[in-house]
Amino acid sequence: MCGEDIPFLGTRGEPLREWRGLTLLHEYAPGLGPTPISARSDDVPPSIVMSRLPGEPLGGGPITSKQLDALAATLKQLYRSVPEHALATAEPQDDPSSFDALLRRSIAAYDDAMAAVGDPVVLDAVAAARAFLDSGWVDRCAAIGEPSPAFCLNDGNLANYLWDGTTVRVVDLESAGRLDRAFELADFVEHIPPRLHAGIRAKDLLGRLDLRPDEYARIEAYRPAFAVFWLLRLLPGGGSARRNPPGTLEAQAAHLLGLLADRPGSEHV
Repeated sequence: MCGEDIPFLGTRGEPLREWRGLTLLHEYAPGLGPTPISARSDDVPPSIVMSRLPGEPLGGGPITSKQLDALAATLKQLYRSVPEHALATAEPQDDPSSFDALLRRSIAAYDDAMAAVGDPVVLDAVAAARAFLDSGWVDRCAAIGEPSPAFCLNDGNLANYLWDGTTVRVVDLESAGRLDRAFELADFVEHIPPRLHAGIRAKDLLGRLDLRPDEYARIEAYRPAFAVFWLLRLLPGGGSARRNPPGTLEAQAAHLLGLLADRPGSEHV
């Protein structure tokens, strides 16, 4: 078996999550991800050996209908793969409350960056983001149905999904764990590469998944929070500001305002 030795430079428990994710997926959905071969957690840096999968990362261009069908099939398999008793052993990942705290810290840190922003749409979007964070969105989401815990990648990067011409498989499980799949899907459809680079429209992907009405509602309630996250990342000095083409910030600002314009009870909605 051809293997790949993957070193880990992070310090947030990535090696353990990667190994746990690989072994869970291999046990309950063999072939959906790489086969785990060995882990050297005591090495500096620690490393994991896994099989190499065929295919190319999605996101190199606009996604086709065939690819979107395969992606949806993979997501459905991923979310139902790990049974409840085994899912309890997976590490819980971000929840709305901790994500809200992250967004509040982030928006405060960008106060100085706003002096370099002259576009009125971006300024309006940042003001709308502040209003959204103060609107009680976490409590609103908690009141919409019951979460559906599932094994999730917890990373909307489309490069983590490999297309071999027929099937989509998943790689990079260093953030994987137990998560409400509505939260995961809101993250995915708002992630920059799927939405802007591959042109995946939320309704096209979500319509291919077996979701309950309350899950759709929770996804829609979560989406503005992830749009706020990307707006902040794209501001001057943000982690994604230099990794995206000119105009991405302005497009994200308009997108956030559009999302909020669809929510009742807000002047931006």
